[in-house]
Amino acid sequence: MREYRAHRKKVDKIKTYFRRITSTSSWGFLFFIFLFMLSGCSGLRSFIENPDQSYSSLAPFTKKVLDNGLTVIVKEVHSTPIVAVYFWVNTGSVNENPKIMGISHFYEHMFFKGTERRKVGDMDRIIKGLGGYNNAFTSVEYTSYYVVVPSENFSTAFDILFDALTKSVFPPVEVDKEREVVKREIDRSEDIPLNKLSNEFRAEIFKGTPYAQPVLGTQETLDGIGRRELLKYKRNFYVPNNMSVVVVGNINTDEVITQIKEATRDFKPDPQVKSRLAHFTFIPQEKIREKTFEKDVKQTYMLLGFPDYGRANMKEVYVLDVASTILGGGRSSRLYQRLLEKEGLVTSVSAWIWPLKEAGVFAVQAVFSPKNFERVKTEVLEEVGKMREEPISEKELKRAKMMLKADFAFSNETDAAMAATLGRYETIAQAKDALVYVQEIDKVTVADIKRVMSKYARGNNYTLCAIVPRKPAAPLKIEHP
Repeated sequence: MREYRAHRKKVDKIKTYFRRITSTSSWGFLFFIFLFMLSGCSGLRSFIENPDQSYSSLAPFTKKVLDNGLTVIVKEVHSTPIVAVYFWVNTGSVNENPKIMGISHFYEHMFFKGTERRKVGDMDRIIKGLGGYNNAFTSVEYTSYYVVVPSENFSTAFDILFDALTKSVFPPVEVDKEREVVKREIDRSEDIPLNKLSNEFRAEIFKGTPYAQPVLGTQETLDGIGRRELLKYKRNFYVPNNMSVVVVGNINTDEVITQIKEATRDFKPDPQVKSRLAHFTFIPQEKIREKTFEKDVKQTYMLLGFPDYGRANMKEVYVLDVASTILGGGRSSRLYQRLLEKEGLVTSVSAWIWPLKEAGVFAVQAVFSPKNFERVKTEVLEEVGKMREEPISEKELKRAKMMLKADFAFSNETDAAMAATLGRYETIAQAKDALVYVQEIDKVTVADIKRVMSKYARGNNYTLCAIVPRKPAAPLKIEHP
């Protein structure tokens, strides 16, 4: 326990960082390509691979699919006496009926409101009593619940999570209370300029697809969600063949898998669950879309982005990742140097990608004085144009690759971070991607960037959304007789 506490400062730093980048209202997580790998050992249905240790801090780990369809991933890390236990559910706002938008996130809130065995508040009290922490988060394509505790308490941590996943009772009085909590969360999100901007941008660039739906839902749709709807949602998506559990830490792989198999032996699969998942075809826009929204702000907040096919074309995701880093990743990037250092037009600027299963975005985000709106927009488009029309330098290419590989290493520095990466990518992609990320980034060439940017960032197919200062009301005219 003493050794465990000695590491808490570092763990807490990562925990705070991870919560920030994965919150339902934050787009900070869009900067990252998350990685994972695939391996296994004898017994059950599994796969075995021998990844090069120099390429992935995630190697090696064991992946097994139990008879009921539950995917189990275990990675041993014996440097600290800690274990992270994550459950990942393959559902989020993308799978919601428009009449009950926000139910995935609402369900996450109700996860902590009692089970057949435990009362409201018991989960938090027990985990804190063990010296650990727990939380959950919801996104477009997944929902996750996790506990991080001293490794000697793995069995308790798993039992608490599994109990809440399978035996939540959704007391009507708690449903009504939590509905109001979520409504206040929506109000707060609307009041934060960058949150409002990211929601409007996503709705516009993914218009006509389930990706456009707000993760938090709306005040109106929340009113249509009660205990009956939550129980139905649980039956439809919270089944073992639509989930994975990831365990990373100072544990024994065989013992953990045996415990999980025994604990979940009565957890029945649903062969129809895949038919309930969203299926659609994304057709990227061919015209410019621009929208502005007035709020009581002093600065202008802008998002300008180009649609792409996301993880449907992983080779291009790697190229776009490098391109976004050259364009707006850090102080050495083109946009930062031009718009902030040289011309002083913005207070902040960055570029990022967001690769979802069926679609993606290559975007630039900036904050600046309202008087600079047209100039910032013009110069951003000019820099994007240079990326597709002129070869970048080998120096820029090398620097971008080094930054991305450093980000990868940092994002997998702790047990909790590794469990998050493994689980996320087991849910939204293929496990083997973690084995090739660094190699694929290294393969990106100057010609690749010019080709892929020419394909997607053409200059006449972007979405631009901006939050601008509210115009003062016209003076009231009083006519005298």
